[in-house]
Amino acid sequence: MKRALVIATACLAACAGGEAVPDVSEPAPAMTTIESSTTPSPTSTTAVESPATTVSTAPPTTRRDVTAVSAPGTYDGADFAVHLQFISEIPEASSLQIEAISLEILNGPDGWRRSGFTFVADAASGLTVILAEGDRVDELCLPLETFGKVSCQNGPVVALNADRWRLGGDDWDSTLETYRTYLINHEVGHLIGLRHPVERCPTASKVSALMEPQTNNLQDCVGNGIPLDWEIEWALRRPVVIGPDPEWDGPRPNWPGASGE
Repeated sequence: MKRALVIATACLAACAGGEAVPDVSEPAPAMTTIESSTTPSPTSTTAVESPATTVSTAPPTTRRDVTAVSAPGTYDGADFAVHLQFISEIPEASSLQIEAISLEILNGPDGWRRSGFTFVADAASGLTVILAEGDRVDELCLPLETFGKVSCQNGPVVALNADRWRLGGDDWDSTLETYRTYLINHEVGHLIGLRHPVERCPTASKVSALMEPQTNNLQDCVGNGIPLDWEIEWALRRPVVIGPDPEWDGPRPNWPGASGE
């Protein structure tokens, strides 16, 4: 009877579609006997581990406090949850669509979360991302000049130029989706206090730093929508200035090994 049950079980595993399933009816490999000076009581529950199982002796992970941010200011702490309101003023994309696309980009594994930032949709937040036509962006960005063409961060507002959203950059060398990743990560990068590097990409064919202005001219470098490792390190600096005004003269990063800040 046991032999018939084993054969039937093996047949089910072999005949089923999809990935192969290990035959749990086979005898487990021999286990190394570990002598112990104590014997479990008959009522104890003893877990049996396979030979490949290892037991971690590392201490439990310490939970880090997260500071919620929904207004401009200077903040200290390890991690930040930045609350953003999303508004679309163009007909082909709703506010909810822009919200979903932006949060997927901003909370991606290669983005600013590596520097301790996560991003949350919040209709009541004082920090706003607006997708609008060029003339409206020009108004939102004053005193910065965007010439109906480019985007900006101005205090608590990130204003995204609709034509850049639709068409990408003049010199962009990759897909529209990748440009949008750059646009969101770059402008929100300004919102969390990150400025343009002192120098542009130092070598032709080298991947651009995310915080370089890449819309008008890549200067023979490669377009890039995610922060480089040294930009992640820079963004770990604390305290952070959220929603800086245009006149803010905070520190600027530079390429490793470049001539200085």
